[in-house]
Amino acid sequence: MSQLNQIIASILGDINEAKAKADEASRNLALAYSSDDVLRFFPVPKIGIQNLEVELKYAIEGVEEKPFQSGQSRERLDNYVKNFSIETAREIRTEVAKVAAKSELYKSLGDNYPDGNWEANVGKLISSQLESLTIPGNDFAKNIQIAKKSLQEDFPQVLPSVTKSSGFAIIPTSKGSFELFGISENDSIDFKVTKEYRSNQEALVDAKQLSASLASNKAVLSDFKKDSNTKKDVASIKAGNVELPIEVESKKIGNTAPKVFFENMVAVKATALKNPVVIQPWVLGRPVPKPRATNSSAPDRSTNVEEDETLRELANEILKKRMFLLEAGISKIAEETKSTGLRVAVDAEKLNKVKPENVMTIKFTLNSQDFTMMSDESKPSIL
Repeated sequence: MSQLNQIIASILGDINEAKAKADEASRNLALAYSSDDVLRFFPVPKIGIQNLEVELKYAIEGVEEKPFQSGQSRERLDNYVKNFSIETAREIRTEVAKVAAKSELYKSLGDNYPDGNWEANVGKLISSQLESLTIPGNDFAKNIQIAKKSLQEDFPQVLPSVTKSSGFAIIPTSKGSFELFGISENDSIDFKVTKEYRSNQEALVDAKQLSASLASNKAVLSDFKKDSNTKKDVASIKAGNVELPIEVESKKIGNTAPKVFFENMVAVKATALKNPVVIQPWVLGRPVPKPRATNSSAPDRSTNVEEDETLRELANEILKKRMFLLEAGISKIAEETKSTGLRVAVDAEKLNKVKPENVMTIKFTLNSQDFTMMSDESKPSIL
């Protein structure tokens, strides 16, 4: 609110108060006249004002803009953040589902991942992180940056990643468990270990054991057979003191004998582990991370672990894009609901120090109607 409106309100209040005191004086005179045997024959003296013109000179000392603290602006912010959260969760779910459906690495998540319940929970997560933006008067720019950072920290927890270790991949499932797969250099599935793991770390132990045994030609295959129910060929692979069941889609085997197929597959994987393909920077067209130094002369391939964060990176890209829209939307609401306050000077001492061209004048007129006492029937009173 402007300081000027308070000054004008004060002037009008003083005029009203003066009029009330004048009316009270007229009332007392009327009572005195009516009780006097002689004065009652004379009219009650009173002063009438036809028009009152007020001229106020002022100078603006400063301008101050403040967010408008109102229920309407709070409601607009609430609705905007709610809709933004719902739309962002829906877009992330849609894009994640497309990528997961096309990737062999994420097929264990199922055809319906992520589902509607996941989307609803992500929408609530986003909305809760943006709650501070719905309070008018807050530092929106600062709070948006805080919310962005919080969401970037939270999202890795709500999207799965595949752990890869030397020809093996630990893949999350829609049930919350993990599965272990043998994979080739291009991330296609070679075989699946038909064992369900409760944790990523539990599966990683078997992955490292299998990788080390294959690289040293110590892995032993046995129990070759076809499962008529699942249409898959199965076998057992022994790595050290661990024996694990594995399976392959029968269509991959074709007319090849299962024993020959599994043995050839294991031989190819063992060769790949002992002679890994090196991706050079001049092939990729970009620098590649330098390998970490090890104590031994030859790196231990069985300990190399990397994360495939395709889904998480996709979600973060969508979040990054959407946060620009959020900032623009919040700024628009803040701009439309802010108020401008003026600091004004009206006293003569300050006005004398201001350049004449910077002194402004406001004029208003009160007519006789504003100064006539009215009865309850909206008629002029006896005074």
